[in-house]
Amino acid sequence: LASAYTSTMQIAIVGLGSILMGDDGVGPYCLEVLKGAYDFPEDVHLVELGTPGPEFGHILLDWDKLFVLDSVETEGHPGEVRVYNREEILSKPAPQRLSPHDPSLRDALLTADFVGQGPEEVVLVGVIPTKVEMGTELSPAVKAALPEVENRVLEILEGWQVIPEHRQGAATDIWWSRSGG
Repeated sequence: LASAYTSTMQIAIVGLGSILMGDDGVGPYCLEVLKGAYDFPEDVHLVELGTPGPEFGHILLDWDKLFVLDSVETEGHPGEVRVYNREEILSKPAPQRLSPHDPSLRDALLTADFVGQGPEEVVLVGVIPTKVEMGTELSPAVKAALPEVENRVLEILEGWQVIPEHRQGAATDIWWSRSGG
């Protein structure tokens, strides 16, 4: 794959969230959009983790840089995109949750730090949800935020000297949102 990125550094782009809980599935949804639209260098791993459990911190140990896509519980309007860096994630007091998942991204980073490994650079791009309830569709507000999320991802990756190759005529298949029949 053509890319300006030629290091052996391992980067993960992780989608977090439950595809069965409406807007909570925005992380996996965004990941599928990226997979369908771009080719990434071989040392960039696109990983859908769903709602990880206690193993989350150990999963992070193999990556030097981590990019997380998720819904975020914070003040603001549904569909607003928020970007947090590693320091901002770790500076939040323990009870505050950036994500509805357990353990939190903060907890997982602290676990990786305790082991002495894990990503040195972390970015969370999150979207404020409209609804987190049973269903496989994103709300209109969250769906409308997807182009901004994609642009933020590409900007941050460019800062990491990672330039994915855009596929011409790319199609995204969000298999969990297809109508049965």
